[in-house]
Amino acid sequence: MHTAKTIGGPRAGKSVLGDLARSSIGAKWLMAVTGGLFFLWLILHVAGNLQIFRGPEVVNSYAAFLSNEPLLLWGQRIGLFVVVVLHICAGLRLWYLNRNARAERYAAGYRYRRATWITRTMAFTGLLLLAFILFHLAHFTFGWVYPAEFKPMNASGIADVYAMMFGSFQRGGIVAIYVVGMALLALHLSHGIWSAFQTMGLNGKRWTPFALQGSRAAALILAAAFASIPIAVLIGMVRH
Repeated sequence: MHTAKTIGGPRAGKSVLGDLARSSIGAKWLMAVTGGLFFLWLILHVAGNLQIFRGPEVVNSYAAFLSNEPLLLWGQRIGLFVVVVLHICAGLRLWYLNRNARAERYAAGYRYRRATWITRTMAFTGLLLLAFILFHLAHFTFGWVYPAEFKPMNASGIADVYAMMFGSFQRGGIVAIYVVGMALLALHLSHGIWSAFQTMGLNGKRWTPFALQGSRAAALILAAAFASIPIAVLIGMVRH
């Protein structure tokens, strides 16, 4: 009696996209794409937050614009949530694959190239950064940190986001949390941006040093821009 052959051989039922999604290359590409989208959102976010230096009318008008555009506001919130979840899943998948690969190579007697401490702590800084993001959401999005001061109204009946930011950053402990959070962001991005360039094949003797230094500069500038807001309020550069 003949046994029917499975169409496609032993790999039937599997797809190229499925194999890619399960591979380290697929995880790296997913991390690069989601990380890039998050980086672009951070640029837009800090540009909006820096409006505080232009005075309460400007920053409150910016906040009111977002509140009056629910499709824009919730669209970017949901999109950002999906991006962050996919980035975390890709990171966990890559960590799992790398851990197994290291164990196999160690058993086979391979020697490893020593990674930088920033590279070795990417998972750790990522988890701490996630904890900071959750705190930030609890603080300014849900109002759980200081509920009595959450989105007070000004004389025009508009949510006074300027007053809320000013009141929050009068507290040294809150400012310290945000500065530490931005330091974690700088560390994570400095390697993450460069790693994304590597994943996309933008490497080589001429390009790699430029990409490495550019990634560090971009991460530092972005984190410094965010950190400048609570620091400026605390030291009196921004007044209510």
